[in-house]
Amino acid sequence: MSAGSDVAFAQDLVARTLAEGADAAQAVTREGTAFEVNFDSRRLTLLRSRIIDAATLTAFCGGRKGSATLTGRDPAAVDSAVRDACAAAMASPVDPANGLAEDAVTAPPARFGAKAADRDGMVQAVLHHLDDMRLAYPLVNIREARYEFSDVTRSFASSTGASRRERRGCYLTGALFNARRDGQSTSMAHHGASAFAPFARLLDSGEFRRMFADASRSFDPQPVPEKFVGDIILTPEAVSPVLLGPLANAISGYALLAGTTPFRNRLGQMIAMAGLSLYNQPAAADFVYGAAFDDYGLPNHDLTVLRDGVLANFLVDHYISRKLGMPRTAGWWSFRVPGGDSPLAEIVAATRRGVILSRFSGGTPSTDLDFSGIAKNAFYIEDGVVRHALRETMISGNLQDLMPRIRALSRETVNSGGTEVPAIAAGGITISGG
Repeated sequence: MSAGSDVAFAQDLVARTLAEGADAAQAVTREGTAFEVNFDSRRLTLLRSRIIDAATLTAFCGGRKGSATLTGRDPAAVDSAVRDACAAAMASPVDPANGLAEDAVTAPPARFGAKAADRDGMVQAVLHHLDDMRLAYPLVNIREARYEFSDVTRSFASSTGASRRERRGCYLTGALFNARRDGQSTSMAHHGASAFAPFARLLDSGEFRRMFADASRSFDPQPVPEKFVGDIILTPEAVSPVLLGPLANAISGYALLAGTTPFRNRLGQMIAMAGLSLYNQPAAADFVYGAAFDDYGLPNHDLTVLRDGVLANFLVDHYISRKLGMPRTAGWWSFRVPGGDSPLAEIVAATRRGVILSRFSGGTPSTDLDFSGIAKNAFYIEDGVVRHALRETMISGNLQDLMPRIRALSRETVNSGGTEVPAIAAGGITISGG
């Protein structure tokens, strides 16, 4: 596909939607290829290439909004998507906040990462990884894993005449695994890492070394001795699902609109420990899963969300800005939390009683941010020593209470491609046997 043809396709979708009767329209397309090396604990299992070709089309009709998705570019499928978007708009309620971003402008294409996969290097990296695993983590069983390079162009066009285009070439590795010994198996875990440059050594990417080591020492899990209130240490793998995801939802414009956020009147106030800062950086050069522009074609910018524990900004996108009459800040989450002063080992050593966990299985927090769920891939800590692996253990607390009780951020941080975070320790969590 020639350079710029993806933008032309987005523009054609917009033109077709206007011809179908829409007042205004916009389209976002994703087009590209991916090369995968699949493997398990013993061998390469598959080499394959994939085509990526998808689009989202949005139609606006008299204050109504409707969308449709499209895979591929078959003419009949395109016609169907155009009709579906317009029909969905006509069936929707009128909302004066619906509409294009009139201040979206055309900008030069942006390019991130490599232009092509180092296929031979990827295969060799996986073969070396299999050797590394046999030597360093012989008990770990990789059920399925892959090392992938994707080269994807994301394009935007709207009936205002604005268009945007960015291309990202990046590497991804991920694995589903557990450990086995003498007929016993530990619980399954998954981990992944992404970067613009190829990984020099797969074992050194992300948190694979720590997670493989944890799996290898997770046999014969025991329950906590009793129900108690103690500390929780979230490894970087657990920070997003337990803390950042619920916090982002609570300070989003949509929570403001629904009236469900307890932080509605807390802008400019302390809501977390003084040492905790949070930055939304969707356009950062080291975030594979960032984006130079949002789904309305508007450029993304860095945004301070928390500054030393103070709530500095809500996450307000174009629609919420129009709906609530608030300034637009950002609607794309690529979060960075700076690390603290202590290595993770010292944070564990300073824990009188609690758990350290890498995975959390729980429902969405309530509107007052109460949460509860199962701590998985977790260990019991007492008097600064990791005592044993935990059988599935319940943890519960409240996010509003937890954030001021954060006591430490690890010096080490992990960049997953969409976030960069340290381990985070906090107190006041109720911990009990499952």
